[in-house]
Parts: sequence; structure tokens; C-alpha cells
Amino acid sequence: MATDASPLPTVSTPAAAVEAEDTSAPKPMSQLTRLIFGLYMIVLNILLVYMLFKIWPESASQSASEDITMFWSRLHFSLTLETRYLLVVVLAGGLGSYIHAATSFADFVGNRRCYASWTWWYLLRPFIGIALALMVYFALRGGLVGPSTNANSLSPYGIGAVAGLAGLFSKQATDKLREVFETLFKTDHPPPRSDKLTS
Repeated sequence: MATDASPLPTVSTPAAAVEAEDTSAPKPMSQLTRLIFGLYMIVLNILLVYMLFKIWPESASQSASEDITMFWSRLHFSLTLETRYLLVVVLAGGLGSYIHAATSFADFVGNRRCYASWTWWYLLRPFIGIALALMVYFALRGGLVGPSTNANSLSPYGIGAVAGLAGLFSKQATDKLREVFETLFKTDHPPPRSDKLTS
């Protein structure tokens, strides 16, 4: 009778383990979020291409500003050639990073491996590409091309290609900027620091 009164093996431990595994597993992105991001990618592509066509310099004239109209003449402003080149860098960098983000999003959704933890990566990826393209452009204009080179001597196609590739291949562009920075500001005996994020 003592054996009949003894408690049966509890199943709380396996259930808790299963629950812990479920919480640690990546959460799939919801269907509504995937739909929103799909529309976000489509609209972003249309806006970037449209604005790039609108601000593209038609002639290499730096003497006077040129009028730009967008969105059915609801937005009107004047830009110099230097400012237009900066906007070409911004839009081409955003377009390059958009290609990376949209390709990754389509691949992971198609393979049913799109997780909610990547939401902010897809949202911020074009802005990271824009910032990186600007840094690459500043480095090229200030170092490789030469500070005395004016906008008339530059090709918008070359600028757009470099900015777009910097946004598309952000890791390689970041590594190259890091290499240039370490070459220019190399220290033989850096002071020791605790709790470093990178080696």
C-alpha cells in the first residue's frame, strides 16, 4: 500500500524545459509585419529611384543653382552642383543598401526563416548605407581625388557608383575605412583599456 501512496513522477520539469526552449527560440515575423515590410521596400525603391532621377545633374555647371521640382511641383527648391552631388551620394547609398536589405528580406521570407528580431535591421539598413556612403564620399573627395578638385571635374556616374557600392557592400566599405583610419592614425603603444567591445 505504501507504494500505491507514493507520488507519481511529476512532468513539471519537462514542461518547464519545453517552455524555456520556446522562449529562447527566435520568434517568426508575423504575416502583418512581413506585409508592412514588403510595402516599405516597394515604396522605398520607388522614392529613391524617382528622387535620384530628379536631382541628377544634367550639365556640369557650378556657376548657378538649378531649380528642382518634385512630387507634381509641390516641392520646389534650388541646388548647386556640389549639393546635387551630395544628394546623389545619399540616394545612391540608400539604393545600394536597399538592394542588400530587399534581397535578404525576400530570401528569408521565401525560405520561411524571417524572424522578428531582424525587424530593426531591415528598417535601419538603408539609413546605415546612406551614412556610410557619405563617409566614403568625404574620404574620396578629401584624400584620393584631392581637395582642390571642383565639382565640374567629377562624373555623377562615378559618384553614384561608388556610393551605391558602399551602401550595397557596407561591411567591405567599413573594413576599408577602418584600414585607412588605422594607417593614418596608427599608434605603436595604445593605452590599455578594460571592457573593450572589439579587439
